[in-house]
Amino acid sequence: MISILIERNDKKEVSRFEISGHAEAAERGQDIVCAAVSVLSQTIVLALHEITKINITYEINNGFLTCRIPDELTKEEREKTNLLLETMLIGLKNLELGYSEYIALHDKEV
Repeated sequence: MISILIERNDKKEVSRFEISGHAEAAERGQDIVCAAVSVLSQTIVLALHEITKINITYEINNGFLTCRIPDELTKEEREKTNLLLETMLIGLKNLELGYSEYIALHDKEV
């Protein structure tokens, strides 16, 4: 199962996300659930670098991705960051609805 943890700051903005595990919905290389989660989350990491230009901390390994958003962002950086992260969450929540036996999303405030 893929576990997705979303942490938020006191303003309810995403401050960190972590994705771990494998869906095991199909054989390796054929698993569309894993592929969808991977593409969506890794695209957001790339977008945070290329669009917002913020200095995020992240780690990507087989079946694992974590990303931390810096606390000190300008208003413009935070607005762009929020838009990207909430867009990612729309996609992940939609995937969870369709594949709840393979994905568990936990969205919590700090």
